[in-house]
Amino acid sequence: MKSGELLLACMISASTSVAIAQTAKDPFSITISADKPTVVAGSRVYIRIKLTNMSDHVVDCSSAMVGAFDRRYLYDVLDENGKSMIKTDIDPERYQFCNLDPGESTGNGERLIRWLYDFTKPGTYTVQLSRFIGNDEKQGAVKSNTITITVIPADNQPPAQP
Repeated sequence: MKSGELLLACMISASTSVAIAQTAKDPFSITISADKPTVVAGSRVYIRIKLTNMSDHVVDCSSAMVGAFDRRYLYDVLDENGKSMIKTDIDPERYQFCNLDPGESTGNGERLIRWLYDFTKPGTYTVQLSRFIGNDEKQGAVKSNTITITVIPADNQPPAQP
């Protein structure tokens, strides 16, 4: 192979690698937060979920709601020992259709995760969500950031805020 042909082959290979890397980019991002990262044992635990379309096409942002809990997300909730928390029983879901245009984000609606997980024991818990990219699990999933929720005993309540 001549040096010109080798250079051309390398350029084609490099451009193909760049194209593959660009198409493999996640079409959306998920950001979660907690208004109250410290809660009293047994109180309601809410997180906020923001889904942002990072692609150049419409992304499905539909939800499957059970109360204030969206079952389209996979919830990974671990206790302070890294052990996965057990889900509790839940009611049937109601489906809400949604499309998100490029660059748009869903609102920061609160989601009650205590609906599914028992936060009655004091400790430090981590929460991370993921959501499948499409209807086929083989397309993979996008993960959110990880947040920490600290549950304190009921007799150690922080002073009330004015």
